[in-house]
Amino acid sequence: MSLAVIRIETVENRTQLREFVRFPLRIYTGNSPWVPPVWRDEMMRLDRARGPFFMHSDAALFLARDAEGEPVGRIAAIRFNRHLEVYGDGVGFFGFFECIDDESVAGRLFEAAAEWLRGQGLRRMRGPASFTINEEIGLLIENFDAPPTLLTTWNPPYYQRLVESVGLAKAEDLLARGVAFADVDMRYLERLAKAGARNGQVTIRPANLAKLETEIDILVKIYAEAWSENWGAVPISRDEFLKLAADLKPFLLPECTLIAECGGEPVGICIAVPDINVAVKACGGRLGPLGLLRFLLARRRVDVIRGLVAGVLKAHRNKGIESAFGSRIAKALIGSRYKRIEFSWMLESNVRVHRVLENSGAKITKRWRVYEREI
Repeated sequence: MSLAVIRIETVENRTQLREFVRFPLRIYTGNSPWVPPVWRDEMMRLDRARGPFFMHSDAALFLARDAEGEPVGRIAAIRFNRHLEVYGDGVGFFGFFECIDDESVAGRLFEAAAEWLRGQGLRRMRGPASFTINEEIGLLIENFDAPPTLLTTWNPPYYQRLVESVGLAKAEDLLARGVAFADVDMRYLERLAKAGARNGQVTIRPANLAKLETEIDILVKIYAEAWSENWGAVPISRDEFLKLAADLKPFLLPECTLIAECGGEPVGICIAVPDINVAVKACGGRLGPLGLLRFLLARRRVDVIRGLVAGVLKAHRNKGIESAFGSRIAKALIGSRYKRIEFSWMLESNVRVHRVLENSGAKITKRWRVYEREI
């Protein structure tokens, strides 16, 4: 395909937005592991007038069209103001990247994104992040056979070649680890947990899901402090956490939504949720009457848990709290319909967490890459 016949346009109206949102259906076939978004939610999320992201930051959406006017790719250029407030590093992001297998199309899309970011006074481009590090992030580069779990990404293998063809290089890898509950080394986890709780001051309790708004303040505080030193970390606001919790509340399990306390003060959190992607895929991302029925029926087949969030304040690390979380969840779910847990994602460089998970039996199952380059 010649560059001369590729046209890049900025999404400016609802018709274009719908084409942008629905474009992945051209890339992913029915037997693909890819899981569609809930389409009505995705339309709202990307709508400048209604999307929560646009209340504090900005983005431009671009569509690539061929000579016949058919969409052949899409990308978003993202100015995430909270990242800039934390780091002041001139980094902008790209996200929502989908493209046919054609380097010239990918090149034009990334060129458009880079030009918009430069116009915002930014100097580097990082991604994919859709929109932020607290949402879907990373390009899958290993294990394309397994379907994506809740809030993780899946893409065709050729995307890595397209992204690297425009000069983007590895900034950080994100890993998933998985293990069947039957294979968890409970003795290892319990030994670490008991060693850390010898003084009797550390206790673990389920979050009160009936008073979720009250518990949110604890979750936001621990999340912000526990991840503050991690690469690329940006605090999530109370409103964002509240929305995420509200979206997930119908699926939260008390035995998998845990708070660690030391001397009565919260020092750690752990949230693991059933992988409802199975049900979203079954209904095709459509939650009308028929789609909802399909969703509810498929939900009964969910047998995987995703370890979504786990963090302990720095002063209380190496006290067995992370292991106590794992032990508590495994004990609660062994013998249940849930057979396996995926912990995702973790920074490749987070050696401490990887050591605990590896020793408990969890193996690396997926790898996503975050890319970066000067613009």
